[in-house]
Amino acid sequence: MRKAFLFPQTFLIFLFFSFSLSSLPAAEQIYSDLPRETSLPFAKWWEPEGLEVFKAAYPDLIFIPTFDKEKNDWLIHIIVDNGGSASQGKKKETALYWAEGRFLPEEKLPDASKYRKMVYPYTKHVPDPKNFTEEDISRIKEYTSKESRENAPIDPPFLYDFIYDCKTRASLESHIVKVQFLGFTLNVHERIKDKVLRVEKRIKALPETPELKAFISTLNRVDCYNWRSVRDTENRSFHSLALAIDILPRGYYQKFIYWGWQRQWDSEGWFMTPLEKRWMPPQEIIDIFVSEGFLWGGSWIVWDNMHFEYRPEVLLFNK
Repeated sequence: MRKAFLFPQTFLIFLFFSFSLSSLPAAEQIYSDLPRETSLPFAKWWEPEGLEVFKAAYPDLIFIPTFDKEKNDWLIHIIVDNGGSASQGKKKETALYWAEGRFLPEEKLPDASKYRKMVYPYTKHVPDPKNFTEEDISRIKEYTSKESRENAPIDPPFLYDFIYDCKTRASLESHIVKVQFLGFTLNVHERIKDKVLRVEKRIKALPETPELKAFISTLNRVDCYNWRSVRDTENRSFHSLALAIDILPRGYYQKFIYWGWQRQWDSEGWFMTPLEKRWMPPQEIIDIFVSEGFLWGGSWIVWDNMHFEYRPEVLLFNK
């Protein structure tokens, strides 16, 4: 029988920990989706460093860490009580190994290197090609090559499978609900329904500036659920979890909006596309989405300016 023990909760009375990425070099703060190690400065003895991020991101879940001496790793017991939700049932639980922030089942531990950590450095600042050095350009080319994207570590799906019940298309679709958003009907995961409605409410409460009025009046499509993989990778798209929203204006093709489309026309220099030639939502819209837990794809090197995805743990990690 595996030996595991739960640290006494009485030792947790007064301790609180916060962290920042201010010590990262400037280039690493800007080019936030390039691969690198993510670690925190010193370890806790009662739980793995970084677990507090997930506790804060998913407050309705209970995370109980126990240390497995045999595996020399933390086993995280995760419990959610849905209060009798008709679609989810009243209570469910699972146990996943921490694996340096990957949340893996025991059988996947030997393949841990296949998966990347679930949080990474992120900034809402848009990488400006005018500031790229030759070294930056070399890193970007290597990172975004088809071979690199096909062979890079993938997102571990196991914690999300538990939280969103999305292991299969059928199970995921049992949690889809329809919401009205800026005049469009979206199919979203029920867990983010209130978040999406709050984003819309806050957008409608903004002062009606000419920029905001133009943004609203020129919307052509707003999409969410679409069961598919991420381009050039084995990763499931967050659209497959009904946690990502794409906003497309009329005439979006008059400016560049997505790196993959631009790469088809300029395979060698797409990442140097000037910011003024890219379509972007108003900054107020971006700020509202981010404050509600959504990443904006325009901050990535593989820029996707129409894209917002719900990843509260990544934002909290970088807060």
